[in-house]
Amino acid sequence: SDMKTHWAKDYVNSLYFDGVLTGSTDQSGSLVFRPDDSMTRQEFIVSLIRYLGVDTASFTSYPLPFADNGQIASWAKAAVQTACALGYVGGSGSGGKLSLRPDGTISRQEAMTILARSKNLSSDSADATLKPFSDASKVASWAQPYLAAMVEKGVISGSNGKLKPTADVTRAEIAKMLDTLG
Repeated sequence: SDMKTHWAKDYVNSLYFDGVLTGSTDQSGSLVFRPDDSMTRQEFIVSLIRYLGVDTASFTSYPLPFADNGQIASWAKAAVQTACALGYVGGSGSGGKLSLRPDGTISRQEAMTILARSKNLSSDSADATLKPFSDASKVASWAQPYLAAMVEKGVISGSNGKLKPTADVTRAEIAKMLDTLG
């Protein structure tokens, strides 16, 4: 009910009917997508694995390397195991421990990196591709080849000349990226 006039309506509808994205029920009982809300890491990973159509049953015995494994929701665990086993998700290190931070929001550059990895996309011309964006210097070095590949493929085009790499990615933005990635 919250998508009638939203810019991402077509992307969300397409992925909803394909079973990739889901909504939730609001207080009035209406189905809502919450397009401008941030997406958590585990929500993103579940959406990605659904989008890719990977059978998670093949990866349920994969040992997760994260110090915060216990925080991964039961509905997301198989997708996280799958994404880790396939090399799409590696977590982040701090204090000698690797963490997923499953309930934390995912940044635009993190999401684009994972999406690019899932399609084996990388660019050798990251500097030239990202240079036109006024915030290109804010893209982390580990994300540059992946964001450049996403720009080159036409999955992302920026907003007002910016990539906003460290901003939280919204549910609508993920819908556009997934639908456009093809």
